[in-house]
Amino acid sequence: MLSARGHADESSFAFGIVRQLFDPMMSGSKRADPGAPAAVLDGGVRTPALAAVPYDGSAPVVPAALLDDLYRATRSLTAGQPLIIAVDDLNHADPQSAQWCSYIARRLDGLPIAMILTCDVEDRSAGDAVWDILALPYARSLRPSALCRRCAATLMESALGAPVDDEIVTACHRLTKGNPLLLLETAGRLAAADVLPDRSELPRVMRIGATALSETVLEWLGGRYPSLLALLQSLAIIAPYAGLETAAMLAGYGAVAAEEAGHALAGAGLLEGSPPQRFTHDLVQSTILARMDPRARDELHRRAASLLHRLGSPPKRSARHLLSASPTGDPWAVSVLREAAREAVSENAWEDATRYLHRALATAKDQAVLQVTAELGAVEVHLDIPACLRHFRTVTALAGDTGERADSLAPFATALLTLNSPEAASAFCDIARGFDDDPTGRLPDREVLLRLSAQALLTGQSYGSRAAMRQLNAEPGAATSAGARDYLATAALSGAARGRHLHRTLTLARRCLDGGGPIPPTLVMALLWAGRVDEAAYWSEQVAAEARAHASMTGQALAGTLLSDVAYRKGKLRASLAHAREAIHFARGSHAPGLHVAAVSCAARVLLERDELDVAHALFDEVAAREPVHPLLQGTLLEARGRVSIARGEVREGLRALLEAGRQLLSAGVVNPACAGWRGQAALAYLRLGQHGTARRLAEEELELARAWGAPDSIGRALSIASTTVEGSRRLDLLTEAMTVLDGPGGAMERIRAMLRLGIALQAAGEARRAHDTLNEAYALADGCGAVRLAALAERNLATAGGRARGGQADGPSPLTAGEMRVTELVLRGMSNLQVATELSISKRTVDTHLARIYRKLGIHTRAELAEIIKRLGDHQAGIGSPPDQKEWPGQKEWPGQDE
Repeated sequence: MLSARGHADESSFAFGIVRQLFDPMMSGSKRADPGAPAAVLDGGVRTPALAAVPYDGSAPVVPAALLDDLYRATRSLTAGQPLIIAVDDLNHADPQSAQWCSYIARRLDGLPIAMILTCDVEDRSAGDAVWDILALPYARSLRPSALCRRCAATLMESALGAPVDDEIVTACHRLTKGNPLLLLETAGRLAAADVLPDRSELPRVMRIGATALSETVLEWLGGRYPSLLALLQSLAIIAPYAGLETAAMLAGYGAVAAEEAGHALAGAGLLEGSPPQRFTHDLVQSTILARMDPRARDELHRRAASLLHRLGSPPKRSARHLLSASPTGDPWAVSVLREAAREAVSENAWEDATRYLHRALATAKDQAVLQVTAELGAVEVHLDIPACLRHFRTVTALAGDTGERADSLAPFATALLTLNSPEAASAFCDIARGFDDDPTGRLPDREVLLRLSAQALLTGQSYGSRAAMRQLNAEPGAATSAGARDYLATAALSGAARGRHLHRTLTLARRCLDGGGPIPPTLVMALLWAGRVDEAAYWSEQVAAEARAHASMTGQALAGTLLSDVAYRKGKLRASLAHAREAIHFARGSHAPGLHVAAVSCAARVLLERDELDVAHALFDEVAAREPVHPLLQGTLLEARGRVSIARGEVREGLRALLEAGRQLLSAGVVNPACAGWRGQAALAYLRLGQHGTARRLAEEELELARAWGAPDSIGRALSIASTTVEGSRRLDLLTEAMTVLDGPGGAMERIRAMLRLGIALQAAGEARRAHDTLNEAYALADGCGAVRLAALAERNLATAGGRARGGQADGPSPLTAGEMRVTELVLRGMSNLQVATELSISKRTVDTHLARIYRKLGIHTRAELAEIIKRLGDHQAGIGSPPDQKEWPGQKEWPGQDE
């Protein structure tokens, strides 16, 4: 047996393979034939005959005599037994040895010699010797194929020493394409990591297998095909957003070479697809990147960004590479990042836009810093109000004259910032102040003027109004722009806050709606204050859908507050509370103090009606120590706090909160009681304190302002409250008028209150029958919408009149109210008290209270007894059996309501 192995590092040594073949045998000269040529046998292949052959890297020139001598020496070795000549990696043989192998192979016919050669047929470094040998008629060519799945299982079980799950075998076989070397390497790594060959470990097996594949093949490529490795690294940089063709451009390859390389890499198991475009596993890409030199990877990312930009790829693809590379300060990089941010904004990808602009800001210089900061602030207003304010302050400090400040702050000009920051609101007013009477006549761009003037109006100031209206009236189509819609909506809201000219407010609202495009949230507020609740409900849904589509956290917080207000006015307390809680969630996430205050106000108002006073009071602690917010929102919060405090029996504290609410609202120019009814609530507090004169004055003032405004809902509420400050027929007259004007869709809660007060007034006037019917209807409406406090008050007054409440869902002889029946139904379904609370959107304490009252009314102690009584009630209503005797309810001397 004569064996040798070629190596790339030894291919320049003449007769390297021949020396390996004959050295072991000739060192002892034990098997030498005495008749062999001296050139070979006198000391082996290190004889002067071989050493004298020159080699300068050119084509081999081996003397024929020497080749013949070597042939004769080889043949002489077969005198006593057959001979095997085995050469591994012939493609790395030096040219002289390759020529000798070809010479010998052509002369083996009839000799007991087997010559076994291995080579990479795609490596042409061995010249024509390999192909000459393969062309011989007695040569057999063996091309080893991949192992089948069964063979792969056998190999892995042998390597791991344990049975391997079929899924593991299949995954490893697919990953390595049946390559035995890769299978063994994977099995070895699995054993080293103590991974059990069980299907539960499949994710770990895939990670280890992908890493083994990557590192093994990359080591092979690095040693044999450095240029191929460069192409693979380029593909790892740009994948998955670009393919092999672009990677070839990045690596400096031509299209044909790239195609050939792709097939070679696919054969190695690194790429897949047709044509090969993607890595077989994500870990292949990450392994390639991890093995790259950091500086080379950084440079490749920069080159990729430049190449993709020149090729016209989407900006975000170039920006991705710029984010992965260190900042260079190149102006084109800042331009690409800003363009990518604008594209991300158009797709509502706010986080991506923020990342692009942060990197652009780190790279920008001179005037670009101001522009990028403004763009970044305009993005972060949707995600993080404090971050937006920091950029707002930077822009304010960097901007020069008034015109530059106006242009730079225009991206910040939105109600989402003005409602959350008095600081920003003040800056908007300062800029808009010079628009109306600018002596030089230099006004900013029309959109800038309209947006800034709108924010000044939102603060209660009219700076910029005349210039804005001149712009809108001068151009017929001007109202179609976003800035125009924003200004018209805010102008309508501002007019509504002052409580005058309802017709003009509605005209502005119509003009805003006619402009098309997204509706500003401020328009919904104006429609609500104008009593157009159905229209406000429709447009609030549009605003909410727009905010959700834009994935704006602050936008969804504001939209949730509007939806909650609409639902409350329509008497849908459960929906109102759900929207308020959603608004609180988004306000917390975006750290928006003003919107948080507004959402808490809406939630507390509903919780008050549901008699969950402790829960409402706890909400106020969240916003107690917050920074100042818009006076309208602060006044609304104080009004809600005052109402809750009064309901808790803290009348004087509640009155102080209501009066402070009035002060805050009046300072912002909010006079209209449709915006906040603090006067009426303060009048009720003064009544409880016995100060009837002050109460009457406030109630009359609210009624006068409501009539001046003209919205039916606010007039009805003012009439209802004013009735509490008078006596006799005057009270009945006011309440009758209130019931008339509160017949619209937006006065549901106020109508229940007015109906309840009318029932009590009729009872005092001795009209028992009308009082009973009115109170019973008020109870049914209150119970149907979940207004627990109003329902309880109706029950108490019905009990005083000797009647009973007939809830909207309580039919037949049942002593339970509609609300108690809902709790009972859920309990009998097997729900726990906590599950019932979640289903009805109430607190667990409220459910506990309801259930205790139900047990007391029915004189029972267990759920099993409750199920039996309810079954009998249901049978009776269906005409089966007799009703339960009232004696079965020992705790019930009268109909329910007396214990509320």
